[in-house]
Amino acid sequence: MTQTASILFATNRKLLSKTGNIATFGDVPEDKPDPGLICGAVEVAGIDIARPQQGVINTMSALTTGGFDDGAMQALKTSTKNVLIFVHGASNTFEDAVTRGAYNKLWLAKDGAASDFDLVAYSWPARTYQYWNLLDDATGYRHDQAEAAASAVQFGKFLAQVQRIRAVIGTRKLNLLCHSMGNYTLGFGVGQWAKDHPVAAAAPLFDNAVLAAADEFATTFTTPDRGRLATLKSLAKRITVYFNYDDVLMHLSHIANGDFRLGYDGPPNRADKTIFDAATYAMVDCTGVNDYISTLLEQPDQSHQYYRQSPTVRKDIAATLRGEVPKRPHYDAKTNAYSLFS
Repeated sequence: MTQTASILFATNRKLLSKTGNIATFGDVPEDKPDPGLICGAVEVAGIDIARPQQGVINTMSALTTGGFDDGAMQALKTSTKNVLIFVHGASNTFEDAVTRGAYNKLWLAKDGAASDFDLVAYSWPARTYQYWNLLDDATGYRHDQAEAAASAVQFGKFLAQVQRIRAVIGTRKLNLLCHSMGNYTLGFGVGQWAKDHPVAAAAPLFDNAVLAAADEFATTFTTPDRGRLATLKSLAKRITVYFNYDDVLMHLSHIANGDFRLGYDGPPNRADKTIFDAATYAMVDCTGVNDYISTLLEQPDQSHQYYRQSPTVRKDIAATLRGEVPKRPHYDAKTNAYSLFS
C-alpha cells in the first residue's frame, strides 16, 4: 500500500522551470550575485515504505526566496510534532532529495507517534549517476564534492532558518539526519557557521544529530581552528555516528579520496573518551547488517543505504531521534563503539 507525505524544503539549486505548480531545479547553484535559498513545501505520493519506493512529487507550494514564509513557520509553530532536518547524500536530484525525505518521514512515523516528525529537507546541487559506469560515476562524484563545498555559505543561511524553527517550536525536539555526502556538505556548512559565529549560542540548535554512512573526513571532529565538524557539539546536544566497513561506497570513497571516511569505521581516535564522551557522542557499528528490505538487484547500493534499508538500524535511529537510549546488543569499551549485528 502506498502513502502520501508532505514536507518542507530549502535548496540552493538553480531554478530551471515550472510546469503547473511544480518547479524543476538543476544540479548547479543559483548564479545570482548573492544567491539565497529557495523554500517551499511538497506533497509526495506513491511511497511504499516496505520496498523503499521514494514516490513522486504530487503538488508544490508557491516558492519563496530567502527563507520560509510566515505560513510555513506558523504551521510548524502550531504542530505538536517534533521536527527533523534531513540532508541527502550524493547522486540525488532535487526530486530524489525531497521524495527520499518524505520516505524517511514515513518510515520513522511507522516506529511510533513520537517518531512522526515535521520534516524539512535541505537539497544541495548534487546530480544523479549510476553505479556501473565508472567514468561517469567518477565525474558525477567530483561534481557533487565541488558543489557540497560551494554550498557552505548557503548552508549557513539554512542554519539561520533552522534557528527560526528552533525559536517557534518551543520545547519540542529539533533533530538532524545527514546521509552520505550530506555530511560533507554539513562539514562545510558548520565550518562556515563557526567562522560567522565565533561565540557559541547559549543553547544548541539540535537535540540530536544523526550522521549515517558519512562520506566525510574521518578526522572531522578534531579539525584544527574549529573547522569541519569540530564545533558540531556546540550545535547538537547528542551526536550519533553510524558506520559500516562493509559499505561498498565507503570503500570506493576511500580509493577516490585517498583517506578513510567517517562512515567506514568512525573517527580513528574514537576510543579517546576525553574527546568522544558518552554524554555527547555515540558510535554505532552497523557492520554485518543482514536484514535489508530490498535485494541487491533492486538496490545495488544497499550497503550504503542501511540507515533506511535495515529495520534494525531504522529502529535504532528512531529511538535515538526520540531521545531514548536504544537497546544495543554489545558495547566494546576498548573501541568506544556499540555493535548492532555482532
